[in-house]
Amino acid sequence: MTGNERRMRRRAFLGSAAVAAGLAGCASGQTDSNDTTGTTKSTSSDGGDGGTGGGTNGGDTSDSLVFGSDETTAYGVDLAGNPILGAPDADVDIYYWSDYQCPFCSRFEQDTFPKLVENYLRPGKIRFVVLELPNIGSASTTASRMAKCVWRQVRDDSPAAFKRWHSTMFDEQGKPNSGWASKENLLDITRTVDGVDAKAVESCLGENGASLQSSIDDDVNAATRSDVSATPGFIFFDRESEKAGKIMGAQPYPRFESAIRKIRDA
Repeated sequence: MTGNERRMRRRAFLGSAAVAAGLAGCASGQTDSNDTTGTTKSTSSDGGDGGTGGGTNGGDTSDSLVFGSDETTAYGVDLAGNPILGAPDADVDIYYWSDYQCPFCSRFEQDTFPKLVENYLRPGKIRFVVLELPNIGSASTTASRMAKCVWRQVRDDSPAAFKRWHSTMFDEQGKPNSGWASKENLLDITRTVDGVDAKAVESCLGENGASLQSSIDDDVNAATRSDVSATPGFIFFDRESEKAGKIMGAQPYPRFESAIRKIRDA
């Protein structure tokens, strides 16, 4: 099967059997890099409970669950530069695009992700890839660049530190474009995260602007190819059958269970 045939096969499945069901997410507002007053367009899901829940986003994650890879997947996602959770040999990938300013991403991290960790990531059933889609304002891009720097710093020696940082950012999330995601404030938050060197992160931001943006652009381009234009956005990909499905927004956990079953049964 050629690359074009695989893409057509995946697109056909996404068009006819996608599991997207209503949007509870953040769509693009003003993304001009010189603008800090971007808007968030949010619409509620047409089904399921969208409550805010409680507790710490994402829970604790051991080193064995967080790892890196230089692979490009059969779906076309370049894993280099992106944290992965779960098992390297899991049969299903979930590609997760988020924006650290998006309140619906925080809702997913708090309400749904801990259940995915418990039921799919820890048992080694899913490979979960964290990707960037900064679409609310310039501060979203600042946060995405910092996420890339944190991962570069901790990938080899302490990969679980990325998950602590990632969860802390959503725990500390303020209103979009309110100033909470300024470089200075994000660095202040970073200083509170065990295993992450804020000075090294700050140096990375100053020295690697072009490569950081290139990595973010790769994530955004992958989202565009998958018709993912809001956060949180998810593509489910069976690595054996190469079938794919999609969920958009902070949907309730049962929808994720259903999506995984559909991909495996396709």
